Amino acid sequence: MPKKILYVMDYYYGNVGGTEKQVLELIRGLDKNRYIPYFAVLKETDYIHNHIFPCKVKILNIQNIFSIATTVSMSKMAWELYRLKNDIVHVFFNDAAIIAPFFCKLTGSKVITSRRDMGFWYTPSILKMLRLSHYFVDRIVANSKAVKDNVIKMERVKNNKIDVIYNGIDDAIFAADHAKDFRERHGIKHNDLIVGSVSNLYSIKRPRDIINVFKILYERMKNVHLVLVGGGHLEIEPLKQYARELSLNRNIHFIGRVWEPIPIIKYFDVCISCSESEGLSNAILEYMGCGKPVVCTDVGGNPELVIPGYNGFIVKLGEVNLFAKHIIEILSNKSLRIAYGENSRKLYLNEFTSNRMVIEYMALYDKVLSS
Repeated sequence: MPKKILYVMDYYYGNVGGTEKQVLELIRGLDKNRYIPYFAVLKETDYIHNHIFPCKVKILNIQNIFSIATTVSMSKMAWELYRLKNDIVHVFFNDAAIIAPFFCKLTGSKVITSRRDMGFWYTPSILKMLRLSHYFVDRIVANSKAVKDNVIKMERVKNNKIDVIYNGIDDAIFAADHAKDFRERHGIKHNDLIVGSVSNLYSIKRPRDIINVFKILYERMKNVHLVLVGGGHLEIEPLKQYARELSLNRNIHFIGRVWEPIPIIKYFDVCISCSESEGLSNAILEYMGCGKPVVCTDVGGNPELVIPGYNGFIVKLGEVNLFAKHIIEILSNKSLRIAYGENSRKLYLNEFTSNRMVIEYMALYDKVLSS
């Protein structure tokens, strides 16, 4: 008989978010002869109503985790899990990680929680609650070695209670064609070089650093353009103004949020990330899957993706001059650009496909159930 597994998240806004993409890949990829997935979200979103999710979905309508209504809602969910004889609960995101383990453990289910970032959301009170929740958790999964080490340090988890399973991306998405007439629509000539980044453009992603790096590039290479994919009006407008102040607005292109960035990434000659915090960057994985060289900051799991001198370079946070130097080195040498891109693709295929990720998760589920 297949085992029943409930995935619990704070919310689901679609596959524009890294964790949402990974959970969707996992649910789709499970061997349904072994595991039957269900899905629960604390908060209602338009995506859940307007799109077909690949399994049954329950909306718990929890806005404030510290309320009587939340206790009632979670108790009802626990009772349903008990009646269904659920086997595993796998929890993602912050609020769910705090409140779900206790209620789910009462049902007899094995409980797994995931950590997917470097804890920029930690506060003293949140850490206390997470440490308490560990008493009701069987395993914790980190998506990089850097995240694992941080959880051990900050949440005081024993090393033998936490596993590392890298993010995975379905290789099929990289068969997508280049975005039609992309260069023409943005006034980028055929022989012009493109530096690109896919990011939500929040302050933690350091988009101004990207623009400052590009300023140095443009002073050296007039045939270079910067393409920024991601962000909404509130994030983009201040950056557009900053680009105008630097007289770079003709060569910086703000694309906004897109559901599928791969057709655009395929135009990039070098991909960059200036972020100050990453667990394991899905954007960098997409760059690698597209066969692109990468220059990124030395934060979180980035050094587990980019090998200096093999598929790109790693730079300390804020070192825009060195960042620009490495990008110029790659842009100025086509054979190096091709070699780094091929090496990125090899690394992706060897370690970061969704098939590999799903296999490792199912092996973990088997292990937890047999313990």
